[in-house]
Amino acid sequence: MAPDGHTNPEQEKAADARLWGHVLHEEILLFQRGNLFLIAQSLLAVAYSTIAKPDGMNTPARVMAAFGIALTLTWLFVGHRHLKFCTAIQQRVIDRFPDVAETEAACREPGLRTWPFMVYGLPILASVMWIMLLVIT
Repeated sequence: MAPDGHTNPEQEKAADARLWGHVLHEEILLFQRGNLFLIAQSLLAVAYSTIAKPDGMNTPARVMAAFGIALTLTWLFVGHRHLKFCTAIQQRVIDRFPDVAETEAACREPGLRTWPFMVYGLPILASVMWIMLLVIT
């Protein structure tokens, strides 16, 4: 920062690059984490279907379903915290870069966002599946 309290163009450009890199990193992390949890849930569901027996001796399957519920709740908690962070940094980018704000305004469907579906929708669907499997075993 210059002595008069203003930043020079090089400092602004560096700050913009850091902000842009930060938002890209956080978006990638959000989707990679969602993919990881989805793969873990899928593998757990396959393991459950392998272990579940029709004869009623399903203690291992019940334990696996309970673990699936715990994993889903963890996914929901971690995703919720990260979504709050991503939303805040995305707003900073929109405020800083007018072209991003224009693109957001042109492409956004009112009330429809991808991030909340990834963070809340998929864990809710997984929890419904695990609860149903826990009930029927």
